Amino acid sequence: MFNINKYAVKKILVAMVWIFLCSGTVVLLIAAITKRNNEHCTKVDINISGVQNNFFIDKKDVISILENTNGGKLENKPLHKIDLALMETVLQKSRWIKKAELFFDNNNVLEVKITEREPIARIFTTSGLSFYIDSSLTRLPLSDKFSPRLPVFTDFPTDVIVLKKEDSTLVKDIKIMSEFIAANPFWMAQIDQVDISPNREFDLIPKLGNNVIHFGKAERCEEKFNKLLAFYKQVLSKIGWNHYSSISVQYNNQVVGVKRGVDEIKMDSLRAVQIMKELIANAQKNSNDSTNVQLVQPADDNSNINTSSEKEIVPDDNNNAKNTDGKVSVSVTPIHVPEKPVFENRPLIPKKTLTTHPSSLERPGPTPLKKSIIKPVIIKPPQKAKEKPKAVMPPKTDY
Repeated sequence: MFNINKYAVKKILVAMVWIFLCSGTVVLLIAAITKRNNEHCTKVDINISGVQNNFFIDKKDVISILENTNGGKLENKPLHKIDLALMETVLQKSRWIKKAELFFDNNNVLEVKITEREPIARIFTTSGLSFYIDSSLTRLPLSDKFSPRLPVFTDFPTDVIVLKKEDSTLVKDIKIMSEFIAANPFWMAQIDQVDISPNREFDLIPKLGNNVIHFGKAERCEEKFNKLLAFYKQVLSKIGWNHYSSISVQYNNQVVGVKRGVDEIKMDSLRAVQIMKELIANAQKNSNDSTNVQLVQPADDNSNINTSSEKEIVPDDNNNAKNTDGKVSVSVTPIHVPEKPVFENRPLIPKKTLTTHPSSLERPGPTPLKKSIIKPVIIKPPQKAKEKPKAVMPPKTDY
């Protein structure tokens, strides 16, 4: 009987202990939650990780997204009004953010951990559209903040976002080619761009050497680049970088080079001739256009000569009949114009007989003309001035 009571008391004590522990835990949780709800965000700490040193998205962009999601600034805001899950979802919708993680530390500081996407290649489509792709083959838009130095691929066959099977395979090959070129400083410096042929193969355009390198598919990428490097060292370094017009490394265990021959020289000459013809045609066209511009020519002096018996209006010097405008009409006989211009292309007018004054000591002067006639300008050689007669003094007288 005593043992039974002792066992019952023990069970009661254990149950009471558990009740007190559970009650204490609940009280502590309630107190912690209450304290948490009364606390405010003290600071926002943003950490962005990425290989390109965070050029495509910065802290200002992240703060703007967080504030727009929460409807205002986060600092000094109650913790229970900040929705961390919603902010993570909104951040991960950004194309430049690969992963986002948000939490509060013990000092009520909001820690924002962001992993940025890293572009590995820049692609130009046949229509001229340009975009990036990252290691996960995600299509990324161009950024206004930074333009990274990446391998460039041109003539991608489509602009659509949802790709076909063959286009998806081509994007995977671009990733393989781009990662290998970017990892090797020599090829990054040597390969200017990679053209995509219509059969979805790659043609390399080097910076050193006037030729095209037919690479083929991206399979055996490292092997093909090693063959090309050996060909550079053993052949092109000795015979010249422009000796071959095209080089092919898409075949197994061999490199095929096509020499620059007479046919290409002939084609270049024909092209040069065509260019010269176009230049000459443009020059002739411009010359014809220039002749259409009429400049104002000076009036010809002979234009004042009337070769017909029509009446000419001249100023009135005498009492001739005047017109209403103060001019008279006189008849002008035709005058023959000499072939060679004489004295500024002005016609010669026969000289009039000059009358002299009664005094022989005075120089003769021309008789005034009755009509206003334009006289030709005659340049005479300088003459010596005539000596004037000395004055005769009357004889002296005694008066």
